[in-house]
Amino acid sequence: MKNLVFKNFIINALGILCSRVLGLARDILIALFLGAGLYSDIFFVALKMPAFFRRIFAEGAFGQSFLPNFVKARKKGAFCINVMMQFSLIVLLFCLLVSFFSSFFTKIFAFGFNQETINIASPLVAINFWYLFFIFLVTFFGAILNYKQKFFITSFSAALFNLSIVIAAFFVDKNEPLKTLYYFSYATVLSGVAQLILHLIILKNNPVIKAMILSIRLKKAKTKMKSFYGNFFHGVLGSSATQISSLLDTTIASFLISGSISYLYYANRVFQLPLALFAIALTQVSFPKILKHLKSNQENLALKFMQRAMIFLSILLLVSSIVGSVYSLEICQLLFQRGNFTHSDSIATAYVLIAYLIGLLPFGLQKLLSLWLYAKFKQKTAAFIAFKALFISLLCSIAFIYFIQDENLKVIGVAFSSSLSAFYLLGANIKEFGFKKFFGLISFKFCFLIIIALIIFTAILYLTKPYILNMFIWIYMGFKGII
Repeated sequence: MKNLVFKNFIINALGILCSRVLGLARDILIALFLGAGLYSDIFFVALKMPAFFRRIFAEGAFGQSFLPNFVKARKKGAFCINVMMQFSLIVLLFCLLVSFFSSFFTKIFAFGFNQETINIASPLVAINFWYLFFIFLVTFFGAILNYKQKFFITSFSAALFNLSIVIAAFFVDKNEPLKTLYYFSYATVLSGVAQLILHLIILKNNPVIKAMILSIRLKKAKTKMKSFYGNFFHGVLGSSATQISSLLDTTIASFLISGSISYLYYANRVFQLPLALFAIALTQVSFPKILKHLKSNQENLALKFMQRAMIFLSILLLVSSIVGSVYSLEICQLLFQRGNFTHSDSIATAYVLIAYLIGLLPFGLQKLLSLWLYAKFKQKTAAFIAFKALFISLLCSIAFIYFIQDENLKVIGVAFSSSLSAFYLLGANIKEFGFKKFFGLISFKFCFLIIIALIIFTAILYLTKPYILNMFIWIYMGFKGII
């Protein structure tokens, strides 16, 4: 069983890696065509709106509430058809609302934009928001695949979004940024359609889908939903707190110097790579496993599993944080510095990236520990923790912006505030998990050895950095000479 979990983690991580590699290609092209200024800020705001609600209603609250209730449901087909129909209607109406009042919603998400910028951004917001409808259905069908221990398709399908932007880039010109924005926006919506089609093809013969169809035919789709909606409501509060924090970062950045939203976006994209590749991939495959142990009253097995997962995840995230911080500028230069993205933009993004990486370990570990709360149906507690973290992040952001005099450094304070809130999230989740239980999972001798090893690794990485960079330059120049 341990080998199966590791296999699922590798499969899920490979799917996420494919998506993230294409995501980096997408961001390289966005940096090339839009740079870090007005047009890139507009696109990221337009993209953030469906992403914000997707992470609340789809990947966040929905995912955390659906699977535990799905496992408990006696009539799984009836339960699924009720959830799909009711939520699809709600999301559809919401998309129509945003389409008709796009200027109002754009102003909420980018309060610092002037009216002229709002007028440019609002039609793009209306287009991009339809991505939410399709991605909700993708998340719903993806949850069914996860229940069957099939993780690759859902993790890989996000690559279709990135691929759509890459393909759209072949039809645009960097001297026509407004036209580029529309091409990228329509590509976003079409990618949602492509992801939905892929899931429908894979699920064609799935027994849960057959049970859903049978429930419709027999007109027996009625089932109790009270428990699900109770968990979902609290899940919405928890997920919305995390996403509101991200939204507030964008809103606050809209008041700062031009390009601040873009610096946060580009740095966060790099930060999200190890977080998704290791923390999210591991938690996705761990959740069904923890649920199964707790449902069978095998808490000791669940704790042993958590111990192995914590050690594995901590090492991966610490190494990622160290490498990312030491090579932050080089990473930003390699990925983004071309076209309209300048060297000064790389420097600003690199500092923001370091501020985010400080919180990588606590962000990842709290995701793993929060699974315990969701498995125990403590969504309300998780929501309360998340809102306190939101309040801490907001207060820190305001304080940094007020006390930091240099306009170029204020955006770093916004990113660092997010990392500070991550430490609170981790501490609060440990408290709910149980300090005694948590420290019982830790071998302090092993931790000491790991810390020593990481200090040596950091020193070697820092001292060999000039030689490694010279080697890459030599390889690049040689390759360029051959061409």
